[in-house]
Amino acid sequence: MLSTEMHKLCVTGTLVNYYVLCRRRVWLAVHGLWMEHESELVALGRLLDETSYTDELRHVNVEAEGPEGLRLAGRIDWAELRDGVLHETKHSPRALEAHRWQLRFYLWLLKLLGVTRTDGQPFRGQLNFPRQRRTENIILEPEHETRLNEIVQAIYQTATQALPPPRLVNRRFCKKCAYEELCFG
Repeated sequence: MLSTEMHKLCVTGTLVNYYVLCRRRVWLAVHGLWMEHESELVALGRLLDETSYTDELRHVNVEAEGPEGLRLAGRIDWAELRDGVLHETKHSPRALEAHRWQLRFYLWLLKLLGVTRTDGQPFRGQLNFPRQRRTENIILEPEHETRLNEIVQAIYQTATQALPPPRLVNRRFCKKCAYEELCFG
């Protein structure tokens, strides 16, 4: 069972995204080291978010209780509620697998809350890459729910460690990461 202090931690879609890319990044963020304000790529992503798909319902906040009473939350970029589609807008498909898991996490939150489309079916997701004029449809499968449960538990375990996990050996994502200088500076 998790400590009372860790129940204050809220696992978000951003932390799920970070977890898929780098567990060290999760630990740093959970411990108050948010480096995104230093990143040009994050600023570009924010601008893209503010200027893309402006006629849609934007920034839907969702909170749910997860396994073992864990707090889960997400901020969905935009939604087509009538069609039952959640959208996540990304600058690039460079971290595609992390983006997929972030959107699956949002779909999972809706399922945990019992929220469905008007026809009773679960919401679907769509990753949008406006600069590439590309989209990818995402659905939540039972095996994704199992994996999300594991990811959430692993995020809590990572957060409770006294020291951050080691730096990545393969620095493929590190070169453009907001935490790169902190880890390798």
